[in-house]
Amino acid sequence: MEAVNYRKEWFNWVAKERKKMQRKNKAATHRQAMAQASITWPKQKIRLQKKAKREANKRRKEESTSTAVPPTTTPPPSRL
Repeated sequence: MEAVNYRKEWFNWVAKERKKMQRKNKAATHRQAMAQASITWPKQKIRLQKKAKREANKRRKEESTSTAVPPTTTPPPSRL
């Protein structure tokens, strides 16, 4: 299971915020983007945590179903 690197995700979020800011202000700096991103980061972090949890549950569910033995079915009687 691969853990989420929140430091990397934070800087990706800052980059997205800076891109949004540069639509209005071409001189938007990384530092300004960090200030803006810090407002919306808690909500985004929760989204990332939920996504990681969903993927872990999905992986766990796939592993449990792949190890389970499928029920045996008898073939239908052949007509001669």
